[in-house]
Amino acid sequence: MLSGLEIALAVAALLVGLTGTWSPCGFSMIETIGPTGHTGGRRTAIAASLSFVPGAVAGGLLTFGALAAFGGLVHATGPIAYLAAAAIAVLAAIAEARGTPIAPQIRRQLPEHWRRVMPMPIAAALYGVLLGLGFTTFVLSFGVWALAGISFAVGDLDVGLLIGAAFGVGRAIPIGLLAPIADRPLGIRATELMAVRPGLYRGIRFGDALALAAAAAVLTSAGTASAARTDAVDGADPSAEGADLAWQLSNRAGILRRGDQKLALPGADPAVGGPFAAVIADDGIRLLDRTTLKVITEFSAPGVDAVAASEEWLVYRVHREGRDVMLARSLIEPGSPGEETMITAASGLGQLGRPGLDDGLVVFAVAKPHVNRIVKYGLDSGRGRTILASRQDALSNPAVRRGEKITKLAYVRTSRKRQRLVVKRLGGKGHGHSAYSRKGRKVTFWSTAFSADRLYLTLLQAGPDKIVSVGR
Repeated sequence: MLSGLEIALAVAALLVGLTGTWSPCGFSMIETIGPTGHTGGRRTAIAASLSFVPGAVAGGLLTFGALAAFGGLVHATGPIAYLAAAAIAVLAAIAEARGTPIAPQIRRQLPEHWRRVMPMPIAAALYGVLLGLGFTTFVLSFGVWALAGISFAVGDLDVGLLIGAAFGVGRAIPIGLLAPIADRPLGIRATELMAVRPGLYRGIRFGDALALAAAAAVLTSAGTASAARTDAVDGADPSAEGADLAWQLSNRAGILRRGDQKLALPGADPAVGGPFAAVIADDGIRLLDRTTLKVITEFSAPGVDAVAASEEWLVYRVHREGRDVMLARSLIEPGSPGEETMITAASGLGQLGRPGLDDGLVVFAVAKPHVNRIVKYGLDSGRGRTILASRQDALSNPAVRRGEKITKLAYVRTSRKRQRLVVKRLGGKGHGHSAYSRKGRKVTFWSTAFSADRLYLTLLQAGPDKIVSVGR
């Protein structure tokens, strides 16, 4: 399921791509691919139209995906970046609404000779790539420049690819539909209307303006939501479920915040999940009813130092025999948790991070001397795999939140110059986008947690540690 931001940008990209049909290259493509543009007749025209569409989409993916990926590498993608993207969209919307002549303009057309030196479907696919790239031919909307700037500013590869795909589809569909009937009355009439009625072009540019304005509003909302707020001072290692937020104080005492109340918990390193809360106490784990905070059961877990809970599972990290081990117990019968099952153990000089858990999905970091990884593990399937890896950046403290259609991962990515709280769609491409970031090492980004509408992060610092959050 797409977010509101993704929908707004996709609609804008689709309309901006469609506007390109009014360019000299758009008109020439209809004629070139059409039945009279070659010797292959209508059958070849249909084949060329079909190959033109994926070519245009590929070009869009390349341009806007590359810009988004580059943006994610060179700058932080926090509130300022979203507001900058919104400003770009507003300026482009104003220019489109006023019908301002496009500047800078790229006065370059497609290499017409390709249709004579290669099969028409192949030539059409390559023509599609050039049109999908956006900046290799005439530009008919300020929206093209705006989408490029937005992709770079947002710095999210998934968003860049979505913009590119929508732009490519918008660029391709009118040409793909009109070219096969370019020699028939309907096709001739449609092409003539586009050519002799400038009001149509003016109207589609006004549509671009409305779509860009809507995208600017959503970007502004996203930028405002990503501003950080402080949720707890003298706190670390957050865990969230529903409206409850749990953390530990500097003396390791557990605290549960429920509304305006702060309730003491009978142990350290608290975790909340499903109907449960769990704490570490007396070298073991106490399982509590999250509503009443009454102890349901407790059991020994020598060396335990981190715990996570969900409706059906308890996952915890222990340090035994000189290495980290990740373990799980079933909570199908909460009063009598299942047998201790090993998920994995660190080898050699490796270390395991704190577990993040939602339903039956566990995520955790694995740090080794030459590579850092984040692993996901399905407790029901008993299978795990690496989902992120880096030899340059430290990857740590993942949290996971499963939705009806989308599962999101949050984690900390630390380079030599910057620390980032990153959010990505599990299974999506790229590193994800920065929800919060800082330069330098005066503050250390640490443990994370998801709630329904907030993303929490521990900041370790010279003074009391604190927990901050940003909107999801």
